[in-house]
Amino acid sequence: MRKISKTPCNSMFIGELTDGCKLCIKGEKLVLFVTGKCNVNCEYCTVSEKRYGKDEVWANEKKVEKDEDIINEAKTCSSSGAGITGGEPLIELERTIKYIKLLKQKFGKKFQIHLYTSGILENPEEVCKKLNEAGLDELRIHSNKEFVKVARKWKNWKVGMEIPVFPGKENDIIDLIKFLEEIGADFINLNELEFSDRNIEFFKKQGFELREDSLTAVKGSIETAEKILEWAKENTNKINIHFCTASLKLNCQLRNRLINRAKGIKKPFEKISKDGFIIKGILFDAKIEDILNFLKSEKISEKNYFVNKDKNRVETSEFIAKILVKKKPNFKIAIVEEYPSADPWDFELTPLNY
Repeated sequence: MRKISKTPCNSMFIGELTDGCKLCIKGEKLVLFVTGKCNVNCEYCTVSEKRYGKDEVWANEKKVEKDEDIINEAKTCSSSGAGITGGEPLIELERTIKYIKLLKQKFGKKFQIHLYTSGILENPEEVCKKLNEAGLDELRIHSNKEFVKVARKWKNWKVGMEIPVFPGKENDIIDLIKFLEEIGADFINLNELEFSDRNIEFFKKQGFELREDSLTAVKGSIETAEKILEWAKENTNKINIHFCTASLKLNCQLRNRLINRAKGIKKPFEKISKDGFIIKGILFDAKIEDILNFLKSEKISEKNYFVNKDKNRVETSEFIAKILVKKKPNFKIAIVEEYPSADPWDFELTPLNY
């Protein structure tokens, strides 16, 4: 009998986690969105309206205009690997291959790259050959079992499937696991089913409900996954199985990636919260020149503040902001927790003198 284990993020697995999953949990995976175009129309797709169908490239939350944007985002976030996704990234095969080679050349062979695809493509042999030669480490196929068979012909990468867990569909998924183990696939990743802005109407028609303790998870998906794992621990031999929860994505993947990015961009006087937000004081609602003159009069060193021209404010430490408010200046002072994305925004603002 095999063992069901838990990750620190309360996802469950049998066997071993893929290298891509390990990086994801640590927040060390760059999410490289190659295109929003797709050749299938999954009604449960979670890609946002902002990106779906649009031929745009994003590195995490940064829109990519040039190759250097990808490299810089990976450096800023201390990424040890990348997950290439879409849409269907293999619609833009040459673009995808270019990015795989770019990342490998810049960060080395140990920079782990995995790719998500429906696998519904023409010329699968040619596609797999090009991806393998480019240096792809891990192929995650969503719906095409025949594509898995083709991809298994190359031995120097990991090949498996990744699918959502629909409540009550344990028998169908068990049959899929039997097939994958029979052909020698390396893994199957099971994702907790989630509501999104684009699939909510479809889910409502299916009678799905929101799990009470979650903002996105579909009720019953976890219970179905647990049944599958209970079966798998007694009826599988080698295939690795991971059930990834909605809370893992929010509380580990995103949180840890935010912390890593915050460390890469924070100024010396800023702090990072346990959730990865950058904490700072802000001085605003006056002419920048007047605020700077005030700081000079209070003998605040230039290394302890930053003029943010984009937001028309001066930023400093939380400690200095709380000292300055006692001087009763003629401008506003607040403490903010800033979301540390490529386009940072104030997640929470606490006024100190207004």
